[in-house]
Amino acid sequence: MYPDADTRPFRVLLVEDSLLLQDVLGEVLVDIGNVELAGCAQGEAEALDQLALIRVDLAIVDLELNEGSGMGVLRRLGEAPERYGRPRAVVFSSYCQAAVRRHCEALGAEAFFDKGAGLDDLREFVETAASED
Repeated sequence: MYPDADTRPFRVLLVEDSLLLQDVLGEVLVDIGNVELAGCAQGEAEALDQLALIRVDLAIVDLELNEGSGMGVLRRLGEAPERYGRPRAVVFSSYCQAAVRRHCEALGAEAFFDKGAGLDDLREFVETAASED
């Protein structure tokens, strides 16, 4: 369907249990050129199932989920990268303490964005990542 990398969209999975934030982030993402929201998951198991089934370039992960945790998602991505297609991962969370950030980085998160003040930074990260892909 996409004959070359220049026309293939940058695919994102959003792991977020708030339907309101799914809508807001979904709108932000689709407004970025060449970015496709490939799916949304509200819990850890659902996220891992989707990541095993669909190939995405980036997972945006909240830490507190309806079931399981975002840390569990990050841990599994690091433990079995070939199973999940080796997507990049970033965290979008309200839990912004330095120790939490360090733990997420140790689990493979490339960046950490604060839900309260980091939406513009997240958008900029996705724009840059999509243009590099």
